[in-house]
Amino acid sequence: MADSSQLKEFLSVYNTLTERCFQACVSDFNEHKLGDVESQCVNSCMDKQMRVNRRLMIVFAEQAPKALFGKQSGSPVTPETTTTALTSTPATAAS
Repeated sequence: MADSSQLKEFLSVYNTLTERCFQACVSDFNEHKLGDVESQCVNSCMDKQMRVNRRLMIVFAEQAPKALFGKQSGSPVTPETTTTALTSTPATAAS
């Protein structure tokens, strides 16, 4: 059951990334292959989207335990702390 849920989540992320980059980069439908500019755009878009997704996963992994067990540690997660965590970039996560 968990594997099915993980696959469904992966496919959802993959489809979203594909759709975003396709809409942003592909404009010429007269050729069977992507043009050089379109290809570079798609590669750049996918790289950026994957980095954003990776960063969100890192923040989620940091914030989820605080949200679940925040009352025990005395530091509840608020929208402000989540926003700060999303906008700050730790040195270890920089690519």
